[in-house]
Amino acid sequence: MRKPRVLFISLLLMLLIAATALAASDNKQVALVITYPDGSTHTEIVTVPVDATTADVLTAADVTVGLFDGGFGPAVCNINGQGCPSDDCFCNPSAYWAYFHLAGTRWESSMVGVGSYTPADRSVEGFAWSGFDANYNPTVQPPVMTFDEILASQTPPPAEIPEPVTLILLGSGLAGLAGYARRRRSA
Repeated sequence: MRKPRVLFISLLLMLLIAATALAASDNKQVALVITYPDGSTHTEIVTVPVDATTADVLTAADVTVGLFDGGFGPAVCNINGQGCPSDDCFCNPSAYWAYFHLAGTRWESSMVGVGSYTPADRSVEGFAWSGFDANYNPTVQPPVMTFDEILASQTPPPAEIPEPVTLILLGSGLAGLAGYARRRRSA
């Protein structure tokens, strides 16, 4: 009678760990590099659902973000109170929050807004309070920092998202150890 109960508990434990692993795999980590008007920089790694847009990443980050949606998707008005108020998002005709994607070792200006872009896991998104040139290109960019550089600078570093297979193996190993200990105790 004991063996079926131990087997049932072991199986239940493995299923619970597998479900946790699958839930964890529904997340991604996105790095942010934000350069404020005074030149200071904020870096952060944010864990969000895999389908999160950059607007979702900003909202989940450890910054206060003022967004305005005028029907074409959200626009970034202010970050930590710097920029324009949300009810007058385009108050400054000569500066705005420029939005970038890190491509290797250089920034590329985003061609879509923060609500229309879904960054990949371990991508780096950048923002800078910037003016623009005659072709409306931003004149200020954040410093180039890779995901790994930002991860190394975090204190303490954010928890890595474990792979589902790793968690399943850990769970089955723990269940096997529990069964072995129980068998040894009953012998």
